[in-house]
Amino acid sequence: MEPLLSIQDLNIAFRQGKGFSAAASGVSFHVMPGEILCVVGESGSGKSITALSVLGLLSRQGKVTGGKILFEGKDLLTLPERDLDSIRGVDIAMIFQDIMYSLNPVFTIGTQMTEGMRRHRGLGREEAWREAVSLLERTGIQDAAQVMKKYPHMLSGGMRQRVMIAMALSCRPKLLIADEPTTALDVTIQYQIIELLRSLRDETGMSILLITHDIGVVAEMADRVVVMYAGQCVEEAPLKELLTHPAHAYTKALMQAVPGLHDDRSRLLYAIPGRVPQEYGAMTGCRFAPRCPMKADCPYREQAAMQEVSPGHYSRCLVKGGAR
Repeated sequence: MEPLLSIQDLNIAFRQGKGFSAAASGVSFHVMPGEILCVVGESGSGKSITALSVLGLLSRQGKVTGGKILFEGKDLLTLPERDLDSIRGVDIAMIFQDIMYSLNPVFTIGTQMTEGMRRHRGLGREEAWREAVSLLERTGIQDAAQVMKKYPHMLSGGMRQRVMIAMALSCRPKLLIADEPTTALDVTIQYQIIELLRSLRDETGMSILLITHDIGVVAEMADRVVVMYAGQCVEEAPLKELLTHPAHAYTKALMQAVPGLHDDRSRLLYAIPGRVPQEYGAMTGCRFAPRCPMKADCPYREQAAMQEVSPGHYSRCLVKGGAR
């Protein structure tokens, strides 16, 4: 089976002064049909800009400087804007990170819900309205017909997130990109959104590219996981393999920072020292080395190429005890 989405050796840079600063380098991963792939990492790791580049939504300051983004075998980076418009919102839909600003405050939910269906699917006003109400109901919104008449500021954060999910599904996409879909939501609503996305995948067969910094969300949602750090993919593995045998020091550090249900109350949460570097275009070797607790005797500090740990499991380093 061929991947639905394949990102190959992607490089992204942003204008800085008279030159450009690297924001992602050599990013490669794929999403299979019907799969949920989670991309995890701290803020500044390059997760969101990679997702935005898929739809050609980088800001004017950013540009893709190399690589390929193949969707159903077509390189999206080479398509004319008109052809890309026929894919955006139709075959590939996106739930943006900031739900507070993702909905237009001057239009009702109904107007925003039906616009895409009328434009891309050719539905009439009444047909689009009925389907929009049905989609809102599927996402768990009660009194959906009344919600259609409301403005975004009249809804709670959880309801706005459900509206965004319904809008993303309105054109029946093959791939849904969800950028931090549970950010700023309370724990109960987070769980409901996770369950909703997973059930919609099961019902429709769509693929999901889920971007998050929350290992707990990854454990609930993912089929496979890609870990990003400083603009690179540093580890890729099936979920169970990653959780039980993390091979990269950064992955292991992320997992140690997650509280456990049965932890001793006196346990102090692990905090990764330092910060994600802001300038990493000129860095060589392992980009995590300055923060790595094992940097003194790590044999992979200078050589940071992806290595196969086990079938389907790849890493840029092998920490002691991390791999089988």
